[in-house]
Amino acid sequence: MTPRIVYQTDRATLWCGDCLAVLPTLAADSFDAILTDPPYGVRLKRGDSRTFRPIVGDEAPPDVRWIGAHSKAIVWGGNNFCDQLPRSTGWLVWDKWESPLSEHSMAELAWTNCVRTIRVHRQSFRGFTATVSHDSERVHPAQKTIALMEWCIGLSGTVADQAILDPFAGSGTTGVACIRTGRRFIGIEIDERYCQIAARRLAEAESAYALFDEAEQVKERQLELS
Repeated sequence: MTPRIVYQTDRATLWCGDCLAVLPTLAADSFDAILTDPPYGVRLKRGDSRTFRPIVGDEAPPDVRWIGAHSKAIVWGGNNFCDQLPRSTGWLVWDKWESPLSEHSMAELAWTNCVRTIRVHRQSFRGFTATVSHDSERVHPAQKTIALMEWCIGLSGTVADQAILDPFAGSGTTGVACIRTGRRFIGIEIDERYCQIAARRLAEAESAYALFDEAEQVKERQLELS
């Protein structure tokens, strides 16, 4: 597969292709942090197998050592990469408020080198399992919530207009969170189907962000005139 850009604006760029092929084309200073949820190499379908197909690249754990070498990185499923990532004291926990009897995991873990102590985000997974929830439509078997990724961005040490890279972009949730928090986004996804979904979600997020920004500017002008 020859990598190609499928979505590009001033705030977001989405590549369709293998991240290892795209990364050499990016300037070393083109992103300020990495926030990602790579395939874990568990050889299993995650989510509802009747709805979602297997994740591309989930046959074996990808090489994430280069991600861990970046000064600001958050890797969901980091507990599956303990042989590749340095020791961390700042693990992030997504507490899903699940019952011990639930078939779903009660929590998920993220490795990070930009947080120094353990932090916990509590958000029910149950409402997110519906086709449409208060957070976002669910279109990927391992999809994280927008609120979770916004929380991660707040802990990433980045500020507005800095860029965040997601080399395993999936359905584009990290990108949506970046747009909503005023960051720029660079995403890479190998699955063509999810690239198209991510591109649509990015466009929708940018449109909503533009309307919000315009409304804020109107408020500022009104205050100046009052």
